[in-house]
Amino acid sequence: MLILCTYNNNGVNMMEYENSTKKRIREVALKLFNEKTFQQVTLNEICSASGVNKHTFYYYFKSKDELLKDYYKIPSELTSYDLTTILTADSYVEQLWLLNKNFLDFIDNSGISIVKQLIIKNLKEDVGTFKISEEKKEMLKVQCEIIRKGQANGEFLNKTDPEVLVVLLKQVTHSTAVTWSLKNGDFDFKTATRYLYEMTLGVAPQYRKVKEYNILGIL
Repeated sequence: MLILCTYNNNGVNMMEYENSTKKRIREVALKLFNEKTFQQVTLNEICSASGVNKHTFYYYFKSKDELLKDYYKIPSELTSYDLTTILTADSYVEQLWLLNKNFLDFIDNSGISIVKQLIIKNLKEDVGTFKISEEKKEMLKVQCEIIRKGQANGEFLNKTDPEVLVVLLKQVTHSTAVTWSLKNGDFDFKTATRYLYEMTLGVAPQYRKVKEYNILGIL
């Protein structure tokens, strides 16, 4: 494959320059979104903080909304390191928790303003952020099998059909993320989700990480 690189008069590779500029604009914008809100941050602010003009901004992005395009798909892929960590976890409880860690980290690291905007975006137009892809369906089958094994050896005391429990866990995780963003992050998202996860599955006491939690505090 032939790759053409364009250089300016000073010998600077413009492809690399453009990529670094685009990256800087996005990083600056995301920082501003989390410091304020998506709605409050103006295009002028993004350009000023990024050191570019509007012409340069529109060269890379059609709109402010497009800055979040990379966030439309929540990462679900597992690396070989992830798989090793999951498979060597000392209980089915931890294996199941780690399988959902990508979503939990994504929400926690994205920040309140971005999560809110993703919810708004998907309500206005389904861009697939919360869709269950074929890849994710395969992952749900793995989760069902882990629950069956955990039920068999007494880690999960809730004996409901694993498929039902997997759906409940997905609903619990998503609804907690929405509540967390609407309440402007005034509770620990991961701790609350872990507590609800353990209660939903009826995790045996010796395997619980969050034994007490004021769950009504998230309402």
